[in-house]
Amino acid sequence: MQKIAKSAAIAALLAAVVNTIVFFVANALTGALMVNSPEEMTITFFQPFVFTALLGILGSLIVSFIAQRTASPKRTWVLIAIIGVVLYGIAPFASAGVTTAIWFNVMHAVAALFIIPAVAKELPEIK
Repeated sequence: MQKIAKSAAIAALLAAVVNTIVFFVANALTGALMVNSPEEMTITFFQPFVFTALLGILGSLIVSFIAQRTASPKRTWVLIAIIGVVLYGIAPFASAGVTTAIWFNVMHAVAALFIIPAVAKELPEIK
């Protein structure tokens, strides 16, 4: 589990840095990213960084813990992680405008592209 945690942490921190860059690009191209729920709030560069890093690590550890208890940990991890990213991609459309929701989904995809393969390489294919 220690190797998984290390890989997840490194991947999540790299994804957080890239998502911070995505945030700045989004602000430059479309203006401030805003959420409407529970109240209107402007997103700052700090939030994408922190949420990507912390939730990426936490989610990776939880899902990999589950995956390790299955017959095919790597396949289970990838499946659960992709389903989670897709399902979590719906939430921004309920709490933000379409433009912000699309940028949030870009950030989810960035995090997934870094974290999913990094954790998958640490899991065995078949127990």
